[in-house]
Amino acid sequence: MYRVYGRTIRSLFRFPKPVVALVEGVAAGAGANLALACDLVYASRSARFCEIFVKRGISLDCGGSWLLPRLIGLQKAKELAFFGDWISAEEAASFGLVNEVFDDSEIGAAVEARLAVLASRPPVAIAQIKQSLNRATSITMDEALEIEALAQAACTATEDFGEGMRAFLEKREPDFKGH
Repeated sequence: MYRVYGRTIRSLFRFPKPVVALVEGVAAGAGANLALACDLVYASRSARFCEIFVKRGISLDCGGSWLLPRLIGLQKAKELAFFGDWISAEEAASFGLVNEVFDDSEIGAAVEARLAVLASRPPVAIAQIKQSLNRATSITMDEALEIEALAQAACTATEDFGEGMRAFLEKREPDFKGH
């Protein structure tokens, strides 16, 4: 069963398109880490988060030991994992675990609006950006620069790049098609 969790987390992390978590209510243990494995995390004001594992006599799973230090730093990650305290959506946002908090009654429409903007962005560039950022903490500056050069070459070969440049010159919003 534990390996299934690992495959799920790896799939989210490696998926070429942005993965978005919308958290309403409780995200504890594996549920919290499943949300944190997503590229963007939006929460309702009533959402709560907890690395509850220690209170059940078990260690972190679902990528928590890898995700938490990268998202919020080692010291804060240890505090959340050692104590298993509940934190509010606002606290989670202040730590960098949540991108934005919305009123409970507005979260659906607000996240839908954010996703509409994201969907209007060029898919090849978004995939390259996600891959580059996901690798950033485990590579050197030289390696990052090489990855960026390759990603730029891939992006400039797309029709979306031409559309983006035309839109810039014409002072209008681009209409990306994913080609």
